[in-house]
Amino acid sequence: MVESLASITLRSLYISSIASLIAFGLAIAMSFIVSQSTRRVSELVLSLFEALVGVPTTVVGLVVYMLLFPGGPLGPLRLLYTPTAIIIGESLVAVPVAFTNMFRHFQSMRESIRELVLSLGIPEKHLPRLLLRELAPLLVSSYLVSFSRAIGELGVALIAGGGIEGYTNVLTTAIAIQTSIGNYEYAIWIGLVLITITIIITVVVKIVGEYLVWK
Repeated sequence: MVESLASITLRSLYISSIASLIAFGLAIAMSFIVSQSTRRVSELVLSLFEALVGVPTTVVGLVVYMLLFPGGPLGPLRLLYTPTAIIIGESLVAVPVAFTNMFRHFQSMRESIRELVLSLGIPEKHLPRLLLRELAPLLVSSYLVSFSRAIGELGVALIAGGGIEGYTNVLTTAIAIQTSIGNYEYAIWIGLVLITITIIITVVVKIVGEYLVWK
C-alpha cells in the first residue's frame, strides 16, 4: 500500500521544521559569539561556513550515518533510520545557510545598537534582546531559507533515514523511491507539493527582504 501524500508532506514539514529550528538557534548563538571576535577571525569563520554551504548533502548524510551506525560513536543510541537521524542531518545541512544569511547583518547591527545602548546609559545586558528585536525580519528570513534548504535535501534523508514508508519517508525520498519503481505520476504529484512549498517560502523571504530594505 502506497503511503498517502498528506502523511509524507506532514512528516516532511515536521522534520524540517525541527531541524531548521535547531540550525536557527545554533546560527544565532554562533553569530553572537563570532561577532564579538576580531574582524579577521569573523571573516575566517564566515568564509568557512560559506564553503560549507556547498557541501553535497550526500556527504553530510554519510557523516551522520558513520556516527549513528551500530559500530559508530553514537550507535548505542539506535538513532539510525529514524526521524531523529534525519533531523540531526538536516540541522547540519541548514546551519551554514542560516549563519551566512544572518551574520553580516548581525555584526553591523550589533555595533550600531551597542553604541546606542552605551550612549543612552542602558545596561549592556539588554543588548541581545534589543538586537534580536531589531533583526526580527532578518531572523524570519534566515529561518525560512534554512527550512527551504532542509526540506529540499535528499542525501541525509535517504542515507540516514532510509526512506522507510510510514516512518522516515519524506518528500524527497518519496520522489526518488516512486521514480525508481516507475510510479511516475505519483512522483510528479509529490514533486509539485515540494515545489509549491519552496515557492511559498521564496515569496515570503522576498517580502521580508523588501521590508528590510524599506525599513
